[in-house]
Amino acid sequence: MLINALMYSYDLTRHEYKPAHPFKPARARLMSELLNRYGLISEENQRIIAPPLMNEGLLYLFHTREYIELLKKGEKGEFSIEMLHAGLGTEDNPLFKAMYQYALAASSGTYEGAMMLYRGDARFAFNPFGGFHHAGRDHAEGFCYINDIAVAISDLIRKGLRVAYVDIDAHHGNGVQDAFYETDRVLYISLHESGETIYPGTGFEGETGSKKGIGYNVNIPLREGTDDEVYLLAFESLVPPLIESFNPDIVVANIGCDTHRDDPLAHLNLTSNGYKRVISIINDLSPGILALGSGGYNPAKTAALWTLAWATFCGLTPQDLHAGIVGGMMYGPESEAGQLDDPPYIIGGWEKEQCLIHTQRVIDFIKDSVFPFHGITRS
Repeated sequence: MLINALMYSYDLTRHEYKPAHPFKPARARLMSELLNRYGLISEENQRIIAPPLMNEGLLYLFHTREYIELLKKGEKGEFSIEMLHAGLGTEDNPLFKAMYQYALAASSGTYEGAMMLYRGDARFAFNPFGGFHHAGRDHAEGFCYINDIAVAISDLIRKGLRVAYVDIDAHHGNGVQDAFYETDRVLYISLHESGETIYPGTGFEGETGSKKGIGYNVNIPLREGTDDEVYLLAFESLVPPLIESFNPDIVVANIGCDTHRDDPLAHLNLTSNGYKRVISIINDLSPGILALGSGGYNPAKTAALWTLAWATFCGLTPQDLHAGIVGGMMYGPESEAGQLDDPPYIIGGWEKEQCLIHTQRVIDFIKDSVFPFHGITRS
């Protein structure tokens, strides 16, 4: 029996970069409460797995040894100018106790999930602690210390698999792009807010790969203000035909929630309605899916969207097991998440027109410049 695996450790939820830092590992604890509340974690084919620590040597499939040694020194309270040059000790990537151990443990969930898919033990695995798509070979950036995605995918392709990577986080996954920019063994697709208005300032549609990788790096930058309708226009026009043509063994999906209209660090207008539709499409694209939590800086909304994603990947409908009890009021930490679903939200007027014009231009560019590499007929 193929299982649906949740890579989860309560201990990881207790880590904190620093009190005022927007990245909150505790989001996963809130999600776990919601999974229980809505009856989504008790099926026979579901497992909660606390993954073992991965072998440190695997990190060198992507990272430099010198950088990993700096991480180890940083968590011990040491500091040097070399660390600062490597992006450590900054506002985005502060030094904190057990920093390296946290990053390694969070990355281990991604690696173990990938190996479960490789071994044929699982159909779907979700690591809410994973998705550190900004970390570079020799530096930290964007809240990311170890690039768990690049490490896991590097091992999968080393083992002979074809991997498609789909990133729906609001921020461009520059670290993963850099890792596979010159190979045709990985199909990289990222939908994100345009680098013109958000960090990291990369991910424009003209970045389509180099050498053997030309045509295998696909960026779909979106105008700030983009809503469900415009986002889905881009996603449905481009992602399914590319994935189907590439025919991957595994899809790695970075399902960050900072595209939501209530997120404080991005400027898109998605709701749970658009998010669920995208997750549903991804779910139909591959027999093996590894999902990663990535961004989302409204912790309550992120937990709610991850809950909906888990339900969709597992083919379940959330049922509020506590409705009607004590007036149906929520209690405990999950009360902050409110309802899982949002009401529809659609922008209009000049803003909508500009979003549509921008998105259609990007769609046309990709159909003209990328589709031919995959033998896809332009519709």
